[in-house]
Amino acid sequence: MNVARPGPLAGIRVADFSRVFAGPIATMMLADLGAEVIKIEDPKGGDDARQYRPPDIGGLSAAFVSLNRNKRSIALDLRSEAGRRAALDLVAVSDVVVENFSTGIMTKYGLDYQAVARINPGAVYCSISAYGRTGSFAARAGYDQICQAESGLMSLTGHADQEPVRTGLPMVDICTGLFAFGAVSAALRERESNGCGRYVEIPLFDTAVCLTSHFGIGYLMTGRDPVRVGNGSVGSQPVGLFEARNGSFMLTIGGERTWRKLVTDVMSAPHIADDPRFVTNQLRMQNKEALHSALNLLFRERDVVDWVEAMRAAGVPAGKVRSVAQAFASPEVVERGIINFLEHPVLGSIPNVRSPVLFDGVAPVGGVPAPLLGEHTEQILLDVLGHSRERTDAMRPPTLVD
Repeated sequence: MNVARPGPLAGIRVADFSRVFAGPIATMMLADLGAEVIKIEDPKGGDDARQYRPPDIGGLSAAFVSLNRNKRSIALDLRSEAGRRAALDLVAVSDVVVENFSTGIMTKYGLDYQAVARINPGAVYCSISAYGRTGSFAARAGYDQICQAESGLMSLTGHADQEPVRTGLPMVDICTGLFAFGAVSAALRERESNGCGRYVEIPLFDTAVCLTSHFGIGYLMTGRDPVRVGNGSVGSQPVGLFEARNGSFMLTIGGERTWRKLVTDVMSAPHIADDPRFVTNQLRMQNKEALHSALNLLFRERDVVDWVEAMRAAGVPAGKVRSVAQAFASPEVVERGIINFLEHPVLGSIPNVRSPVLFDGVAPVGGVPAPLLGEHTEQILLDVLGHSRERTDAMRPPTLVD
């Protein structure tokens, strides 16, 4: 049996000034892999995501809970001299600093990269912004949905005959957090060889443009603006939602061998396999509507579960479209132990979706729920920063919240 070991980032301390989505995703991944993440929050309300409710449980925001497990919270009023001094003490003993304030805020508080590098030259400083920290757009406010719209990413989502649709999840925020996590991890690896810190910057807008992926590169190659294809594909067919007798299912064919398995082994439809309009992927792309009509005519003869089971047995990728409730109750989620419960200090047992990362078949640490605002303030001041009891007590309201 595989036994959980300390995470690969054990011994790394992160001063996390970030809030809402992109930054907290990056720091939660660092925490999941063993880093000690200390979340710095304003005593007056803390991370804005704490107020994103409903949905909530006992007033605890699902948005905040989903992004802040395995962290400790210290409440510091950065507008006060005592709060800024404590924050500087923290970054001085941290390996990583992450922030996603508006441009100029960290400089205002004396916590910008130059200030941090003077007292801790080995720190990896990660700055997440909307449009970058330099240039004409540095001061512009921006959010995930705006960057989806402005980058061209939103124009790729939805059906061709309908208006563009943003992704249901804040994918620009999520991917910015993933890029930040990867960049910070790489900078920490580099530091092992040269002892030097790094200034890492990941703007939301740059991430959104990057996420146009092969659609963006295709435009640069051809000069043709890509079009929305709904649930389909611009490179392979058949792909999309197909109609069974009692509902629909998703089907994705990515090559000729899989195509033959579908029409010959699963559907027993040699007339479709041999149809000159469908014998190659390029021809299937050109005759997509006729192809889908021919397939749906047969698919409507049997139930969804019958088709999906037959396709899985033949190695053809297919699956029923589930709601979140159906997915969370599915045998795949249950067997893989993706959902677990953590013990919250006030609310008791609360749900958690574990990290998808496995080391030696074991999920990383995931046993500490998102912290209460300022829950670990006194502990961090005394034990991490070595402040005296007198200094700690002198910072009580309005600077700190326990």
